[in-house]
Amino acid sequence: MTAVRFTALMLAGAAALASLSGGAQTLTTTAIDHTTFGTATDQAMADHWGLKTAEVVKYKTYMALEGKYFYAHLDSVMVLGLIETDPQQRARYAEKYLLDERRRVEEQTSFAKLVAATQLQRFGPQPVFDFSILPQARNTPGYGEARAARRGATRTTVATALAPPLVTPAALQAGDTVDLLIGPDCGTPCEDQLAQILESAGVKVLLYGRDFPDAAALAAWLARWKAAAPGRVDAALRILPRRFDPVVFHGMNLSTLPVALLRRNGVVVSPR
Repeated sequence: MTAVRFTALMLAGAAALASLSGGAQTLTTTAIDHTTFGTATDQAMADHWGLKTAEVVKYKTYMALEGKYFYAHLDSVMVLGLIETDPQQRARYAEKYLLDERRRVEEQTSFAKLVAATQLQRFGPQPVFDFSILPQARNTPGYGEARAARRGATRTTVATALAPPLVTPAALQAGDTVDLLIGPDCGTPCEDQLAQILESAGVKVLLYGRDFPDAAALAAWLARWKAAAPGRVDAALRILPRRFDPVVFHGMNLSTLPVALLRRNGVVVSPR
């Protein structure tokens, strides 16, 4: 075996030297095996989708001529429903698509429940995804709390360690945005806080209303605020009313309003 291997190596080396010295080179092809999925027959498609073979032929013909440019991502039943001109036949496709879609949703949700149950059995309450490690999470007030939960630390310890320094009103800069949370019963404190923030030129306020019955009630509160003092009409152009979003103020003490977050270039700089 040793002599055979040595001879093979010598022959391979001689071939390599010949190619380097300008000898004739031979190109060979190497077959690579891989899995391919062939085209399903008309009968197989008809059986799977509950259609007639003539309907499958109609679907394939349309897809080859036009549908491949627009409907390649849709199933055969929906495509047939879209191109059908007969009302009764179109209604048949609509009902079939609806029933098939309900079945698919049921299968997906039941499997998702099974995955959740398996997750609970195998790993307990441990989350599948820990979004607190993403860079975007660092720009939210609840980042410290989320990281504390992930590391098993206490909320108070981490909140104290990561609390950003407070910013004085003089530190507001043009281009800053303040997320201001108010309520219908906040009264003078909320009104004064809003006026104080808008004294800084170029600062915008995202005004979040909590416990207002509807958007019209928040608009009425803002209208009263504008009418209460001269000059507020122009300042109000920098106010953007918003519905209360608990995600924005996650981790903040919301027992006393107003609550304000100062954002600079989209990043939370400080609670105000």
